[in-house]
Amino acid sequence: METIVHNKNCTQQKILNTFIVILAVGLLISIIPIVVSSFYSHPVADDFGFSEKVYRAVKDGGGFYDILSASFKQVKKTYFEWQGTYAAVFIFSLQPAAFSEKLYFLTSVVMLTSLMVSTVFFVDTIFGTLGFNKKYGLIVSLIILLLSIHFVVDKNQAFFWWNGCAYYTLFYSFSLIFFSFLIKLAFTDNSSLRVIYFIISLLFSAIIGGGNYSTALLTAVILSIATVAVFKTKKKIVPYFLSVSAVLMAGFIISMIAPGNSVRAALLTGNSAVKAILRSVLHAFKFIAQWTGLAQIAGFIIIAIIAAISTKSTKCRFKYPVLVLIFSFLVFATQLTPPLYAIGNVGAGRQVNIYYYAYYLLISFNIFYFCGWLNQKEIVKIEIQSMKKSYALCSCLMIVALLFGGCFSHGIHDLTFVDTLLALKNGTPQAYSDEYVERITEIKNGNTEISDVETVPDFFQSLNIEEDSTFWINRQIARYYDVEKITLKTQQ
Repeated sequence: METIVHNKNCTQQKILNTFIVILAVGLLISIIPIVVSSFYSHPVADDFGFSEKVYRAVKDGGGFYDILSASFKQVKKTYFEWQGTYAAVFIFSLQPAAFSEKLYFLTSVVMLTSLMVSTVFFVDTIFGTLGFNKKYGLIVSLIILLLSIHFVVDKNQAFFWWNGCAYYTLFYSFSLIFFSFLIKLAFTDNSSLRVIYFIISLLFSAIIGGGNYSTALLTAVILSIATVAVFKTKKKIVPYFLSVSAVLMAGFIISMIAPGNSVRAALLTGNSAVKAILRSVLHAFKFIAQWTGLAQIAGFIIIAIIAAISTKSTKCRFKYPVLVLIFSFLVFATQLTPPLYAIGNVGAGRQVNIYYYAYYLLISFNIFYFCGWLNQKEIVKIEIQSMKKSYALCSCLMIVALLFGGCFSHGIHDLTFVDTLLALKNGTPQAYSDEYVERITEIKNGNTEISDVETVPDFFQSLNIEEDSTFWINRQIARYYDVEKITLKTQQ
């Protein structure tokens, strides 16, 4: 009997390992066209303005101290003249092409790596803390990443534009890493590790507090909830959490009171606080309905199967699924409030991207909670592991059918993998790069009346210059390359 059980467990582990390998290899292969396309991407718009000082320091042969000094000068200038997000501006100033124009491809590499590493680390931390099988956690992470990357709302502002990507995708990743270390801090019994986790948590709290307001506010809200939970269950950890919260809030306040914010706010029209909150709830509901397609349902079914297995014998209690669903939804909606309050809308594609990433975590969390509730109430007997092979095969075929149906209903050409792959095949990123380099070479050679890039893949941006030399993009490019002015060449 023991031999039969052992063989059955070995078979299940082999299936599990095979599934992980298929998903992992599939993810790595699917991002190849994105990385290859990145070698044809170049700085645009705010990339020039925020990295101008660093670019000049590098050009003048400056060393590490000079580059660091240039970054801090940019932060100071921006803080008083435009926006208070000090950590974000510091990262903006280190735009890769400021060091070498051949390094701009690192934008995609950094953003993809940060998103993948932070997601896997976060889910792995939760599964490890709850005592779940970490292999199941890896499957959940890979499913979330495949859907997040290839169905992302705005590809350009997610992976190919340093300024836009760094402000949102990177800081979203920072928040996942932050919460991972915070969880480790709360549950470790090793005093030395607790100190290390505490220091890392303090560092990330200071960084996130000076990042985009959506991530900072959402992090602060979740941290407040976690602090209350810790106060009830782990009182000795409370001082650590209060310290981390204080640093996060201090950074957030320093960012919000920046003189430059009033300069920027004068150009924008937002909503009242109450209206912004109400609209954030409405938009959050619309987004969830809009994003939940067949492919997402296929992914959530797999996650539900994992949740049913993982919560079968856990000591965690799942008492209030409806209340948790409502509360977690409201927390999710919190991140939409800052842009609705400040500018009257949910933000550009780069900002909507992080709502999209968080959407998968929101739904996955509630799936686990609901499956745990079903298991403990025994309202529905969930016996996934004893399912007959024929039923299991039919279930797999159904999930695959849903996935492919979702890809086609979404638009197969709109998937990040397909879009970048076809573009490379058609040569549009290559043509874009050639035209872009030609325009920049003209500027460097003194010809400042140039035409814009004409061949632009839908995941890249043109230079976006205008005939008016005082237009902000024209001025930023002119200062970057140290020319008097730049104007758009009109067609004769």
